[in-house]
Amino acid sequence: AARARTSFDLRLIAPVIVGSSLNPINSSIIAVSLVPIGQAFDASPSRTAWLVSALYLATAIGQPIVGRLIDVLGPRRLYLAAAALVGVAGVIGLLAQDLWTLVAARVVLGIGTCAGYPSAMYLIRSEAQRTGAHSPSGVLTLLAITNQTIAVIGPSVGGLLIGVSGWRSTFAVNIPLSLAC
Repeated sequence: AARARTSFDLRLIAPVIVGSSLNPINSSIIAVSLVPIGQAFDASPSRTAWLVSALYLATAIGQPIVGRLIDVLGPRRLYLAAAALVGVAGVIGLLAQDLWTLVAARVVLGIGTCAGYPSAMYLIRSEAQRTGAHSPSGVLTLLAITNQTIAVIGPSVGGLLIGVSGWRSTFAVNIPLSLAC
């Protein structure tokens, strides 16, 4: 029982990693989707670039707000609400009939994905305080390596998804990821 109070709760690792990796995968997976999306909607590269910008703008605006909301409402609520938004964005992208609906899906996705990392940091800090230990460097290292690796393999995953199921699958992948969270 004494060890349980002083060791890091390993059940937190998977949700922390999955939640914090939603933004890197969606930031990188879109790279290979832009051309097929442009072809599907007869959209120029300057218009499909909004798919990239929408996510980054929503994330940049949302992350400080979500960080504060995590402090007020708690990480679990925000994590789960944000994960639900990621799933909603996947459904919107899957069903979208025009480019601007996809842009809206990316805004929803940005708002959803921006909660993963702050929630993860809050939970890790809370666990460190609970156990009386410093932040667990192994968990922080795993989190950093996972996020960087996912950002790197995102285009390959996107290419595989497009090859198997078309560009809509790069949005639909968020549905099972949301459920995993």
